[in-house]
Amino acid sequence: MGTGKENWRILSGLIIHPAISQFDMPFSEYDMECIEKAKKIIDADISRHLSISFIAATTGIGTTKLKKGFKDLYGIGLFGYLRRQRMIQAEKLVITTNKTIKEISKISGFLHRANFITSFSSYYGVSPARYRKTYSAKQ
Repeated sequence: MGTGKENWRILSGLIIHPAISQFDMPFSEYDMECIEKAKKIIDADISRHLSISFIAATTGIGTTKLKKGFKDLYGIGLFGYLRRQRMIQAEKLVITTNKTIKEISKISGFLHRANFITSFSSYYGVSPARYRKTYSAKQ
């Protein structure tokens, strides 16, 4: 299986994914580079609180095109992606460290422990404390 880019077709210098209809927004190579750069900015420090307008301005693409392109390219919206990355990091910290839930929440980009617990519980179906109790015992 490849990167998924092999199904994209080039039309007049624009990259078009087969799932995008003729009425959808086409993406140039520059747009694709900006979208990939946006992902790298998010991945560089998931604890940072960045607005879509900041990411768009930093990468050199409009907010609408960034949001649409990110979702089309990665199959998830910008904030959905950020949340998923934060939850993956938090899960690792919950299981593999003795850090407090408050410390993990800050490292994972949450300003308030309660918001972190709510988000973690929603994502994994149990609180971080219960998750730790259940899965650290198995390691």
